[in-house]
Amino acid sequence: MSGNIKILSQALSNKIAAGEVVSRPESVVKELIENSIDSGAGDITLIIKDAGKSLIQVIDDGSGMNEDDAVMCFQRHSTSKIASYEDLENISTLGFRGEALASICSISQVELKTKKQDEEIGTLVRIDGNEIKEVTKTNCDKGTSVSIRNIFYNTPGRRNFLKSNQTEFRHIYETFVRLAISHPDIKFSFINNDDNIFKLDRTSLQLRIQSIFTKQYTSGLLPINEENQIIKLNGLISKPSFAKKTRHEQYFYLNGRFFTNRNLSYSVSVAYDDLIEKGNYPSFFIFIEIDPKKVDVNVHPSKLEVKFEDESAVFGFLRSGIRNALRNSDLVFDVQFKGGLEFQGKSEPLEHTPVHFENPVKNKPDFKSGKYSIHDITEASFNPDGSSVESLPVFDNDTNQTEIFEHTRKEESEAFNVWQYQNKYVMCQTETGLMILDQHAAHERILYEKAVMLLNSHSGFSQQLLIPIRINLSKIDFQLVKMLEEELNCLGFNFLYKKDEVIEITGLPSDVKIGDENKIFQELIDQYKEYDLKLKLDKRDNMAKSFACKGAIKSGDRISKQEMLTLIDDLFAAQMPYVCPHGRPTVIRITTDELDKRFSRT
Repeated sequence: MSGNIKILSQALSNKIAAGEVVSRPESVVKELIENSIDSGAGDITLIIKDAGKSLIQVIDDGSGMNEDDAVMCFQRHSTSKIASYEDLENISTLGFRGEALASICSISQVELKTKKQDEEIGTLVRIDGNEIKEVTKTNCDKGTSVSIRNIFYNTPGRRNFLKSNQTEFRHIYETFVRLAISHPDIKFSFINNDDNIFKLDRTSLQLRIQSIFTKQYTSGLLPINEENQIIKLNGLISKPSFAKKTRHEQYFYLNGRFFTNRNLSYSVSVAYDDLIEKGNYPSFFIFIEIDPKKVDVNVHPSKLEVKFEDESAVFGFLRSGIRNALRNSDLVFDVQFKGGLEFQGKSEPLEHTPVHFENPVKNKPDFKSGKYSIHDITEASFNPDGSSVESLPVFDNDTNQTEIFEHTRKEESEAFNVWQYQNKYVMCQTETGLMILDQHAAHERILYEKAVMLLNSHSGFSQQLLIPIRINLSKIDFQLVKMLEEELNCLGFNFLYKKDEVIEITGLPSDVKIGDENKIFQELIDQYKEYDLKLKLDKRDNMAKSFACKGAIKSGDRISKQEMLTLIDDLFAAQMPYVCPHGRPTVIRITTDELDKRFSRT
């Protein structure tokens, strides 16, 4: 009498296991490169096509395998890394579970070429969906080459869950970068659709980071070195002034293995304390060395999670190590205090304080003498507090400064019906009460709808620059700019590609603030990446929201009366004036009736 319980076939069990080990092309890249590193390779090349969907190939000059090992390595739970439970407690390699290759070959078409140093001829193995098709001898270089084609070809449901090529490429890029950073003593190359993304030589950690990001980026990093009897910390952390709005550039390594841990990330933020503003995050490349017996890396097949025997001790040591690194560095020019005076517990008299006005031509460059620079010309359009001078009257050199002062005071006094509160809100008197605009949210809505219109019409207006602006991008940002070239042109960004990931901006949208061109362009790219990761937006909608967010007037920017009136007019000309693109309110109203109630006048 037969029962209902059956033992699954090896092919089916491997496909089930592949669901944990191989979630996307990036998972394959990670497993193959880790195998190459474990083999003692000194030179590793990654080749992908169609964001890894068509081809993933990893070539190394490592130890290679003989014919028996070349066939055996595709069997589930086959590994050369461990042989006993004691080995499991002393893992020093990146791979050890023996599941990756079996899972990969169950959902793809695999070709393996490998040769050991002492062999004259190598081995070729071809596998199609877990079925060995060919095992033969072949001529090949010392080391191993693994080609993975048509991932998920026999599990179409899984393939349908893959994202766009841009998203899948970004995941592969990030994994490649993580591994390249942790092994600067290994040569790495990365080729995407015949385009050379990276060619990294053996070097130091700092120079490896510089070659992946930029020289300017590494100038904002500080070394960290701490050690006790149990833990050793080393690596690089960012100066407070180089903090970013995203957590993208945060890298933890445990005994050479990249991992993620929210508690330790929080420890880093706590160490910076008030040195960085809320909402900003430091970048770091922190390597932790600890006795393998005191950690468990066998938590999940992805091997991105680890458990510490005493996580609180690691938390405290990491925090104190970063504080020591910051304390030992000269951060005088990095610490900036922003905003006005804070309440210190003293009562504040309810009396009118006269407004003091700055001379609008105080910093005007001396054009007659010829003593001015490009910086002077740029700054001439703005007061030191950031307000625009263009709306102020223009006087010749013979105008009395007292006349300027009185004219400015008169103009300000006439602006009784619209004013700015704390350089954050625009307040306007209406027939029924008081209308209050959030200047950033309102301008965001205006720019968003304008950007959507330009992107849909495929037409953009650019202000052409007399002197082009050069921007040095990281390699991933340079690739992203290429992918977004059409959308950026529609918004009004005109640029040329130069050598070494440099672009030269020749035209700008009319909404970009003079003097902030470089910053806004880089922040636009960073914001696009963040939205792509978190919100999964359509490419055009993402670009429109990113441009609106980074191009809008900021909280704290002082604006003129004319700019306030224009902001109000443009907002109520929008299709949806009441919320910003992210759903925050742009305007609220306090009616006169409500005020009368509050003052018991009704």
